[in-house]
Amino acid sequence: MSTLGTLPFILGLLPVAGAAQSCAYDYVARQFDVQVESDVFYGTAVRYDGGVDSLRMNIFKPVGDDVTARPVLVAVHGGSFVGGHRNEMNTICSWYAQRGYVAVTVSYRLGFHPPALLPNPYAYDQAEVIRAAYRAQQDVKGAIRFLRGRSEVDSSDVLNVSVMGVSAGGITALHVAYATDEEEKPASCGATSAVNQFLTQYPRPDLGPVNGTLHPGPDASVNACVAYFGGILDTAMIGSADDPALFTYHQIDDPVVGCGHRQGLWGMPLGLGGNYPWLFGSCAMDPYVQSLGFTPMRYEFHPYAGNAHDIHDLPLVDGWAAEFLARQFCSPSTALPSEASTAAPLLFPNPASERINVTLDGAAILHLTLRAMDGRIVAQSPGSSIAVGQLAVGHYLLEIGHGAGGWTRPVVISR
Repeated sequence: MSTLGTLPFILGLLPVAGAAQSCAYDYVARQFDVQVESDVFYGTAVRYDGGVDSLRMNIFKPVGDDVTARPVLVAVHGGSFVGGHRNEMNTICSWYAQRGYVAVTVSYRLGFHPPALLPNPYAYDQAEVIRAAYRAQQDVKGAIRFLRGRSEVDSSDVLNVSVMGVSAGGITALHVAYATDEEEKPASCGATSAVNQFLTQYPRPDLGPVNGTLHPGPDASVNACVAYFGGILDTAMIGSADDPALFTYHQIDDPVVGCGHRQGLWGMPLGLGGNYPWLFGSCAMDPYVQSLGFTPMRYEFHPYAGNAHDIHDLPLVDGWAAEFLARQFCSPSTALPSEASTAAPLLFPNPASERINVTLDGAAILHLTLRAMDGRIVAQSPGSSIAVGQLAVGHYLLEIGHGAGGWTRPVVISR
C-alpha cells in the first residue's frame, strides 16, 4: 500500500474554488439508485482492415441527487486491443453512478493484423499494436467530446471529466490524458508500410490527429486519469505537475503489461509479445512523475506484491480511486497529520546495485524496511539510506517511514 492508501476516510468535503458541481455529497459513498442508457450510438470510425465500426456507450446516472453539474467518469475496457467489451465496465460505472457521477463505459475500435498463419493477439509488427492503441485513444476522445455536447441531457459538468481504464483500457486512458499534442503522435501512426499477407497487401494510411476527428469542437481534455495496470509509450508525454491528476495501480510482476519498462506481454509464453511495443508501466512512471513535482493530493501509485494481471481486491482499490477522484474537485475540510501534508519521497538510484538513498522534503525519514515480494523483511535501516549489495537481483518493496506516516515504493536491485 502506498501514498494515501492508509489515510482514514475523510468526511465533510467542501467545494474547490471554481468547481461547478455541488460538493454536498462526498462522491465516495455509494448512496443513489441508478438509471442506465445502454447502447448509445456516438459515431462511426474506420477499422484497421478498412471496414467501419459503429461506436456505442452505456451511460449510468444517479437518481435522486438533485445535482445539475455532475462529475463525469469515462471507463475503458481491456482486451489487448483485439477483444473485450464495454459491458465489462458496467459494474464499475454503476458504482460511480451510485456515488453521484455520470459514469460511461465506451466501445472503441478493436483489432490489428497478426502475422501470417497466426491468430491475435500475435501482432504483425509493433506498428500494428501502436496503431490500435492510437485508434482507441482517438475514439475515447471522441466519446468525451460527444458527452460534453450532451451535458444538459445528463446534467453533467463539462469542466470535470476523468478517464479510467484497465489493461489495454489503462494504456488508452493514459494516452487520452497525456498524449494531447501533435508532436506526441507516434511515427507509425502516420502513413507507413503495408501489411503483407501472402499475396495480399493491406495499406496502413495516416491515422490523423492525436485527438481524433469525431465530434470536433468540444475539448477532449480530462482532469484526472485512473490507470489500472496500464502503461505509456513515453513518460515525457506527462509534461508537468499541472497535467491531469494520476492514480495508478499495478501488481509488481504483472506478466502482461509490465509494471516496469517492459515489452507488452513480456511474461506470456510462445513468443506472444515478440512484436509488441515497450511501455513504461506504473513502476517505471513513478520516479518520473514524482520528479515533476505532483503533490500527493494529485498523484497516487499503489503497487501490490503480486504477479497477476488483475486487481487483488477490487472493492478496496476502487475505494482508494474514488477518494482520489473526489479530491480533484472537492477538497477535504480537515486532515489529520499525514503523508498528504509532506512531499513524496524520491529514491535514487533505482534500479540500485549497492545502496538505495531516499530524500524527503519537509520531514525526517526515521526508518527504511525492505521486503521481498513474498512479504519477508530482508533489510532494515534507520535514516535515509539502506544497503542492498548483499541481496539477490530482483523486485522488492521499500517501506519508508517518517513521523507522519509512510509510503511503500517498488525498487529493483540489479548488477
